[in-house]
Amino acid sequence: MALRINHNLAAMNANRNLANSSNALEKSMQKLSSGFRINQGADDPAGLVISEQFRAQIAGLNRAIGNSEGSISMIQTAEGALGEISNLLISMRELAIHAANTGFNDANQLAADQAEIDNAIKTIDRIAANTQFGTKKLLDGSNDNIATITSANSSGVTIKESFLNSGAHSISATKIADSTASLNTTSLGLSLKNTDGDPINLTEDIHNIDVLQASDVAKKTSDSITLADAFGNDLVLSATASVAMISSTGIAAAATASHAGSYTVVINYQENGESPSSNQTFNVTVASGDNTSTVASNLQSQINLNTSLAGKVSVTGTDSGQLRIKTSNQGAQYSIKTEASSNNAAVTYFSFAAIDDRGESANVLNFTVTTATGSARTSDVTVGAATYTSLSSLVTATNTALDTAFGKVQGDTATSDIVSSLVNTNQLQFATQDEGSDYSIKINTGAAGTGNLRNVLKLTDDTLANTGLAALVAFDNFTNTITKVNFGSTQDITLKNKADGDVSQGTVEMTVSTGANGINIGNLLLDVKAAKFDVRLDGGPATSVSAGNTATIFNADRSQSLKLSYALTSQGGTETINNIDRSLVFQIGANVGQTVNIGLQGMQASSLGRGIAGNSFTSLSQINVTTSSGAQSSQSIIDAAINEVSSTRGTLGSFQKNTLESNLRNLRIAAHNLTAAESQIRDTDIAREMSEFTKNQILVQAGVAMLAQANQVPQAVLSLF
Repeated sequence: MALRINHNLAAMNANRNLANSSNALEKSMQKLSSGFRINQGADDPAGLVISEQFRAQIAGLNRAIGNSEGSISMIQTAEGALGEISNLLISMRELAIHAANTGFNDANQLAADQAEIDNAIKTIDRIAANTQFGTKKLLDGSNDNIATITSANSSGVTIKESFLNSGAHSISATKIADSTASLNTTSLGLSLKNTDGDPINLTEDIHNIDVLQASDVAKKTSDSITLADAFGNDLVLSATASVAMISSTGIAAAATASHAGSYTVVINYQENGESPSSNQTFNVTVASGDNTSTVASNLQSQINLNTSLAGKVSVTGTDSGQLRIKTSNQGAQYSIKTEASSNNAAVTYFSFAAIDDRGESANVLNFTVTTATGSARTSDVTVGAATYTSLSSLVTATNTALDTAFGKVQGDTATSDIVSSLVNTNQLQFATQDEGSDYSIKINTGAAGTGNLRNVLKLTDDTLANTGLAALVAFDNFTNTITKVNFGSTQDITLKNKADGDVSQGTVEMTVSTGANGINIGNLLLDVKAAKFDVRLDGGPATSVSAGNTATIFNADRSQSLKLSYALTSQGGTETINNIDRSLVFQIGANVGQTVNIGLQGMQASSLGRGIAGNSFTSLSQINVTTSSGAQSSQSIIDAAINEVSSTRGTLGSFQKNTLESNLRNLRIAAHNLTAAESQIRDTDIAREMSEFTKNQILVQAGVAMLAQANQVPQAVLSLF
C-alpha cells in the first residue's frame, strides 16, 4: 500500500462517516427526546406543511367545541325563561276560563281574575326584559330577525316571523278563491242567503250558531171555555148583553081572597161555568090585596137570606101581573132554572113552569195591535151575534171579526195580522201571525159591565201589551236579536259575531225561511272556508295561503322564508319589505363561514298573540276578561301566545339538539381524527426511532474507533526512516 503523511485518506474517510453517524444520532436523539418525527422543516418539508394545517384545523375545532358548549348554555338559559313564561300563560288561560263562567261569577270575582292576569302580564314583561346570558339580553327582541313592511300594506298582511337576509324583499298575493260557507241544517228556520251567505271576516273553521230563544208571536190566551151551561143552553152573543130571566104566569094586578095561600118556588142558579147551586125552595105567602110587587118583595126577602142565591138572583113584579126571576148580572156566564111551582090557593095567583134560561153576552172585544211596520191600532172586534154550539164555529166567527177589524196591516201576508185559534181543546188564543218583539196585542176594558164577550172567554184586561218573543241567535257566542219574522214570506238578516264597531266583527248573511214556524231553538254548524291566495316571496314559487291562517312561504332556492298571515278581508296585492337580521350568530366550525344563526322573538306581552283574525284584542297585553266576550277572546289570544312560546321553545330545542349538540359531537370526532392524522405525520415512532438510535450509536462508536486506527496508520512511515 502507498504510505502518505500529507493526506490521511483513511482518517478522512473515517471522520466523514463518523460525522454522518453523529448527525444521524443527534437527529434520533432529537426525535426521541421531543417525541416528534418532524422538528424542523428539513425533517419533512411536505409533512411539516400538512401537519401545520392539521394543527390549525385541530385548534379551530377545539375552539369551535368550546363555542358550541357555551352556545348550548346560552340556549338553555333562554329556554328556561321561556318555560316560566309558558307556566304563566297556562295559569292565565285557567283564569280566563274561570272568568268566562259569567253565569256564576260576580263583578268582584271577574275583577280579581283580571288583576291576577295583569300581574302575570307584568311578570312576563319582566322576564322578557331581564333574561340575559352574561350581559347579553336574550328575550327583549334585540336578537330578532325583523321584517318591516315599507309599503302601504293594502293587502292586509301580518308578518309573524322572518327568516330573511338583511335587505329589501317583496311579497305578492293573488286571490284565487273567495270565502264560502255552508250550513249543516236548515230545519231551524235559518238558511244561507245567496247559497253561501257571503261570509265576511270569518276564520276558516266550524262556527257555532245557537238559537237560544225561538221567535214567538204576541199572544193572549183565554181561560177554559164551556159553551153550554149546566142546563143545556148554548152560548148566545147579541148586540147588547142581557140577563137570564124566567117570567111567571099572571092573572091580575092584585090578589083576591081566592088567590090567598102558600106558594112554593124552586130556583136553581149557575154562574161562570161553575156547578149549579142546586134547587133552592122558597115558600111565599100571598094575602088578599097583594100585588106582584108585594109578592116579589116577599120572595126577594127570602132569597136575600139564602147563601147560594143572595146577591145573584133578583125578583121583580110587572104591571101585567107577572113575576120575573132573573140573574143580577148580565151575560152568557149567568144561567137560571125553575121547577114547576105549587100552592094551596083556590085559584092560582102566579106559577112558574119547569124552565131554564141563559143570559146573552155583548159580542164586542176591543184590541190594540202593534205590527213591525205599523203603529199601534185599537179597534173593536165584533163577533157575529149568534148562538154557538161548538168552539170551532166560535173561532171561525172570531177570525172573521178580526179580519174585518184589522185587515192585513202589512199587506204581505195571506191572512190578517191577528188570528184566533183553539188551543188545549177548550181555550181561545189570540195571536199575531208574525213573530218577534216588534209585535204586540192588548185586550182593552171596552164597554162597562159584566156581559162582555171577554168575560165569556175569561180574558183578563191588559194594562200592558203582550209582546212577542224576539229570536236570540248566538253566533260564536255573540247574541243577535231578531225582532221580526214575517209569516209566510222570507226575509234577510245579518248575523254578527262581534258588537258593532269592533274591527274584528265577522258577518254572514242569512234568510229566515218561509213558513209558520219562525226560528226554532237548536244548534247549527257554519263551515267557513276562508279566501285563498297564491303568495310569492321575491318572485319565488307560489304557496297557497288561506286568509286568517299562518303559513310559511319560501324564495326560489328555499334559502329564505317568511311566516305570515293575510287578513280575512284581504283582496291580495304586492308589498315591499325591509329586513334587518339581528339574529344570534354562532361560530360552530373551524373554518371561515361555518356559522349558524337563530333569531329570538321578543317575549313581551305586546309581542305575543298578535294578529289573531277575528279577535277583539291585538296582543296579549290588551286582554280583558271582565266581560263574557272578552273572556272568550282572551282565551284565543292566550292560546296563540302559548303556541308562540311553545314554538319558540321547540325551535330552540331543535337548534340545541340538531344543530349545536349534533355539531358538537361531529366536532369532537373530527378533532379526534385530525389529531390522529397529525400524529401519524408528525409524531415519532419510538420503537423504530430507537432502533435507528441504537444503530447510529454503534456506528458512532465504530467510527471513533476506526478514526483512531486510521490516525495510527501514518506512524508506519517512521519505520522507513
